[in-house]
Amino acid sequence: MAKTKGVGAVEAYLVAYNAASFAGWAYVLSQTVLYLSEHGTDLSGLFDRIGYALIYVQTGAVLEVVHSLLGLVRSGALTALLQVYSRLLLVWGTLYPFDSPEIRASPALVLMVLAWAITECVRYSHYALGILNIEVYALLYLRYTLFYVLYPAGVTGELLEMWAALPHAAALHPALRAFLLLNMSGYPPVLYKLYTHMIYQRRKVLGGSSPTTPKASVDSGSARKKKL
Repeated sequence: MAKTKGVGAVEAYLVAYNAASFAGWAYVLSQTVLYLSEHGTDLSGLFDRIGYALIYVQTGAVLEVVHSLLGLVRSGALTALLQVYSRLLLVWGTLYPFDSPEIRASPALVLMVLAWAITECVRYSHYALGILNIEVYALLYLRYTLFYVLYPAGVTGELLEMWAALPHAAALHPALRAFLLLNMSGYPPVLYKLYTHMIYQRRKVLGGSSPTTPKASVDSGSARKKKL
């Protein structure tokens, strides 16, 4: 149920940002699902359908690092940077430069995109409503539960995409292949950090609460309680 409260300039901006991000990811998700329903396992046209929308909406997440650095949200800049960096590497370091079917028309791309899009649709809608002090327990629960499945699924898709890109990267320059391999080797510790962070947040937000009285969320979508 919504609770009336004044919305300042910072809150209004964050609502607009999260709403726009939700719309972008909802478009990517819906177009992916529609494509799969129309073409089944023929993924040859998937990137043409969603590729550039995916790149643009994911690039927009750079603003989340800026929000953290400026203190507009409560999350740390390092956590935001870790989440955004790996995805930017995928969209600009593999999908954009390499027009090859093993990258742009692979099951790994489907796995990665579905994991990203579902996660972000839940996350951004939860953030936008939370800033307006609108409590939707279903979104809160999904925000702090889906990651158990979607994080490993997304990471698997990301690693497979980078693996498929290695020969193409080597053809451009051996250093680019080494750079991708270096990033792949960093996945286990980063995944561990993000995964344990979300488990901690889940216990903090959902632990001991009931569906009718969930604890307040304290994640990166919430504006600080001050006027800037």
